[in-house]
Amino acid sequence: MGEAMAELTFIRKDGSRFQGSVTSSQWQDSAGRQLTSLLVQDVSLRNAAQEALRQSENRLRLLYEYAPVGIVLSDLDGRLTFANRKFVEMSGYVDEELRGFAYLDLSIPEEAATTKELMRKLFCGEISTVCRERHMRRKDGSAFWVRVTAGVLLNEQGRPEYAIGVFEDIAEHRRAEEAVRRSEERFRATFQNAPLGIFEASLDCRILNVNTKLLEMLGYQRDELVGMSLLDLTHPTDLEQTMQLFGQLRTGTIDHYVLEKRYLRKDHCFVWVKVTMSLPQQDGRPQYSIAIVEDITERKKAQEDLRRAMEQSYHLANHDPLTGLANRAQFNDRLRDALAYARRDDHMVALHLLDLDRFKSINDSMGHHVGDLLLQAVAERITSNIRATDLAARLGGDEFVVIQTHLADPAAAGALADKLVDELSRPYMLDSQETHSGASIGIALYPNDARDGEALMKRADLALYEAKHRGRYNYQRYRDEMGAAVREALRLEQELLRALRDDELCLHYQPQFDVRTGRITGIETLLRWRHPQRGLLTAAEFIQDAESAGLMLPIGEWTLHTACSEYRGWLRAGFDAPLTLNVSSRQLKHPRFLPVLRRVLQETGLPCARLQLELRESLLLDPKSPETFLRQLKSSGVRLALDNFGTELTALSSLSRYPLDVVKPSRALVRESLSGAPENSMLAAIVGVAHGLNIQVCAEGVETAAELASVRSHGCDSAQGNLLSTPLEAHEMERMIGEHLM
Repeated sequence: MGEAMAELTFIRKDGSRFQGSVTSSQWQDSAGRQLTSLLVQDVSLRNAAQEALRQSENRLRLLYEYAPVGIVLSDLDGRLTFANRKFVEMSGYVDEELRGFAYLDLSIPEEAATTKELMRKLFCGEISTVCRERHMRRKDGSAFWVRVTAGVLLNEQGRPEYAIGVFEDIAEHRRAEEAVRRSEERFRATFQNAPLGIFEASLDCRILNVNTKLLEMLGYQRDELVGMSLLDLTHPTDLEQTMQLFGQLRTGTIDHYVLEKRYLRKDHCFVWVKVTMSLPQQDGRPQYSIAIVEDITERKKAQEDLRRAMEQSYHLANHDPLTGLANRAQFNDRLRDALAYARRDDHMVALHLLDLDRFKSINDSMGHHVGDLLLQAVAERITSNIRATDLAARLGGDEFVVIQTHLADPAAAGALADKLVDELSRPYMLDSQETHSGASIGIALYPNDARDGEALMKRADLALYEAKHRGRYNYQRYRDEMGAAVREALRLEQELLRALRDDELCLHYQPQFDVRTGRITGIETLLRWRHPQRGLLTAAEFIQDAESAGLMLPIGEWTLHTACSEYRGWLRAGFDAPLTLNVSSRQLKHPRFLPVLRRVLQETGLPCARLQLELRESLLLDPKSPETFLRQLKSSGVRLALDNFGTELTALSSLSRYPLDVVKPSRALVRESLSGAPENSMLAAIVGVAHGLNIQVCAEGVETAAELASVRSHGCDSAQGNLLSTPLEAHEMERMIGEHLM
């Protein structure tokens, strides 16, 4: 037994043919005879559909290159940048010869001036399109009639970018129109069977006669169309131009006209047509109008598809796909143009280089989807706050740039930057979550700071570096000394690497005391740098540069290991108050933080319960709550303290969400507690909430006896500050611990 398949052509009884899929099977009956069965399935429709699909795809692919009309692109100087195959065929040139070819050189001398003037009007915006019939000169010098439809493609700012021309060889149409004028009888003989729609109409626009093609085109019966007004057939948008041209025809101002317009079909759809209308005269007087109507719907559709494809191609090549802003390529072009106009018109240009604050944190913690939403929201805010003559671009990542043109005063650049900083720092609602970001901006001015685009970008970048160095949400204008500042930052980075390598870093310790008994309740570790030239530096003098240089992880690991090792000796002597280390949000979010913490505790043998990590309040403002991570950290056995509480206006109720052991009100709240009734102060509120959650309160920055008395009266458990003890070196701290244990 077996089975076979084949596709064959079958002939029906009526002689027609169809494609059939044949499946044959062989089998034996009960008598042992070999039998064959055939199953025939008509697959004509399937094959036809497949062929239609293939042809459709091929048409779409070849639409542009093999369009039935000549198509060219030119720059604003009138030089060709592209010509399709049809145009190459029409002109007699080869493709390479046409690139850079002057469009005017295709005109015959008699029409060159008119063509040049129309091009000028088109590029200046005096007219939006040109549609005219003219002679075109081939490479061999011969001329032929073409219909040229030309327009300009505008960029995002409404300025001409390219010119496009569509050329139709109308030599045959010209001869046909000439034949119509010369021989009305000949026209009548072919009227009904003409491949184009034809009608005759009275001078008051009533249809007198129509041919079959026009009836098919418009969907009417002959008796329905005869007697109808041409104005009732015309699309409302085309009425005014139709009446104007017909009026000129009747008065003899013109002897004919060619118009592309829309006719309304009986089914209320419209069809694009090209109407060639003239008024035959008898004894010098017009008797009726006659028109040839060509259905150009498909051609119009092809032109529209081509226009959209070219606009889309231009947009993709010149815009950032995520935000819709100009991309780097368009930015470079526009900056070059802006500087050229500024040189010509003697005005200033400001370059604003923007970098988002906290973008990486938002992108990492909330996901790339939210990061993309933030970039789109930022782009929208930038665009809504600049003029139409300015340009906003995204250079990549979270880096944006604004070209501000036609400045009369440098103060205008500062005003715009001020507005952008304010707008971009407002909260964002992204994916149903409120998110906070902002921007740092560096500004460079032409011609004050640089005279070319590359130098201007470098100056703006230096100003941006300075703005970021000064903290979030600010802008800086370029100053000559900024170059030195950048070199200084790079030098400091190298010195920090050397400090790690050569053991220049050291730790100081500041004890915390029980406000009632005076006993030491804890020790805070403070990082210092014994700089060979600058002397002893506090962390505040170099930690921001360390973060910018990406050195916080190795410095943090060194601090953790050194502090735990030194504290281990004090622990053996019987001292058991917790050791506090400051940890930045960037350290906490690093994937290596927890593994490093566990390894250091294991290597130094320090019990987890004796280590207290001090966190900044800003960590609680993270849109994606760090609660889960902090509980994971707490489960490892370490203690958690919240430092400088009250500076970020975090709600007191949020304290209940986190596994905290200690909260440290800010220095400002300690000073504020000296004025007014204790029960009405913010410090009293923090103490009350914290104690209700079994969280201890340590007042920091206590500098005077009055402040110590105040924090004691407000119910704080412990205090820290120079009044009680300045930061001590390790051997000094060890001596104090010894005295404390006696």
